[in-house]
Amino acid sequence: MRGPRATLGAITAAVIALGLGAAAAPAVGAARLAAGEPAAARPAAGQPAVTLVAAQPSVTLTSSGPVTFLDPGLFVVPHGAPLQFDVRRSSLTAPIRLSRIIHGPGGSVTEIPLPARLADQFRGLRDFAVITVRNSAGRLVASRPQTFCPDVFDPQRTSQETPRNTPFPQTQCGSMPFEKSMVWGIQRGWGADLMEFSNGFRLAPGTYQVTATISAPYRSLLRLPLASSTATVSVRIVPGHAGFQVPRRRSTGRALPRLPRAGLMASPPAAALPDLVPLPSWGVQMTVKPGRHGHPAADHLNFNSTVAIDGHSPLDVEGFRPAGSQVMNAFQYFFRHGKVIGRAPAGTMTFDSDPGQQGWKFQQFAQYRLLDASKTNVLLSHKEAFCIEATDPYDLLHRGALWQIPFGGFFTLGATCGDNTALWIREQLQVGWSDTYAQTIRGENFDVTGLPNGTYYIEIIANPEKVLHETDMANDVSLRKVILGGTPGHRTVRVPPFAG
Repeated sequence: MRGPRATLGAITAAVIALGLGAAAAPAVGAARLAAGEPAAARPAAGQPAVTLVAAQPSVTLTSSGPVTFLDPGLFVVPHGAPLQFDVRRSSLTAPIRLSRIIHGPGGSVTEIPLPARLADQFRGLRDFAVITVRNSAGRLVASRPQTFCPDVFDPQRTSQETPRNTPFPQTQCGSMPFEKSMVWGIQRGWGADLMEFSNGFRLAPGTYQVTATISAPYRSLLRLPLASSTATVSVRIVPGHAGFQVPRRRSTGRALPRLPRAGLMASPPAAALPDLVPLPSWGVQMTVKPGRHGHPAADHLNFNSTVAIDGHSPLDVEGFRPAGSQVMNAFQYFFRHGKVIGRAPAGTMTFDSDPGQQGWKFQQFAQYRLLDASKTNVLLSHKEAFCIEATDPYDLLHRGALWQIPFGGFFTLGATCGDNTALWIREQLQVGWSDTYAQTIRGENFDVTGLPNGTYYIEIIANPEKVLHETDMANDVSLRKVILGGTPGHRTVRVPPFAG
């Protein structure tokens, strides 16, 4: 439960301070905002609530081709209290609502609604700062607004006096378009990299002055002086090949652990159950595989599929391997107040030995089909086994949702896809999180080469064999309309907006 909600004066002041209200002087709005802001949310006397800090005065970056991804080490640092914004919508088709959350004394919380236009959907705070780039002669060569996501992957403590931990998500923002709610925040005294995921700049090798300035609406909202809202770094760009290596999944082949006793349950209580929610497919694209040796080209329909967890409890599926078996017996575990209260058989896990896909996969998680205009099955995806893991936030303001979980679940005991010597595998998806798979591999995507043009539906079915216990099985199917066009070898796909 949140504490007292914002007063009408504080709400009005916030809108006026942003320059989006009417008929009142900015000074009056600022006074009202100051009066309505809890004392604990204010920084020490003479210190701004937020500062923009450069980690170092100069940095050398390596270009990769004509585009350089600038990340000169500019950090947004809140003082006195965390900087937090909540963004939510009541349904997937409802408008976004944005609020600033102010933490006060005694654990009180004040929520101040803000204009929704400040949120770039779930991608972050729209136009939070302006980035300018000048060459060694002082000539302006680039200028652009910067959307800012406070939930960076690698937040930084700025001193030994700051809290040792941060409660906020570290996921980046907006990679999955069907989120319901999200928390954007920076712990007090911590820094979030303003340009951690900025778009590339077309800059030739040379030396540049990169300046970031927090934009006027946010300076007004947070009552920031311009002097502490801007920072400059000298950036030297040298030619080379900047690379990024994706860390490999940790695998486990440890001995079977001693687990809490959990009896079999045929009818677990609803309070201990998750709800699997398949979201509409997204990232739909047509790819063409050129024909070879006289064979025609093949048209493949790629798509992303996401299954989210609603309900009251995480989805926890654990596999146990009988001696000498190539198949694990899977069980769903049920939790109340963080403790295991029971389990039930939930199918099987098998080991996928394909390069890049290696790991133990749960067989009964989801199924994908392509339906025609009459919603009759046309094609079935060969994707049938899954290493369940949290890849995207879905509804972090859901009651009981964790804001932080170990990345992919790879670094907790047993929570990994595992290797072929494993005896036990634990795959878990927390409430408020989702698991996304990109169907781009032949056989997992849809080969539409021989299909006529027209309307089709990508169907995602969660829990297709009904072996998992859920709070609601009536919402286990989602449909996304797609329209195929073009000619063989040059097929097109059009995807109407979801629900209009």
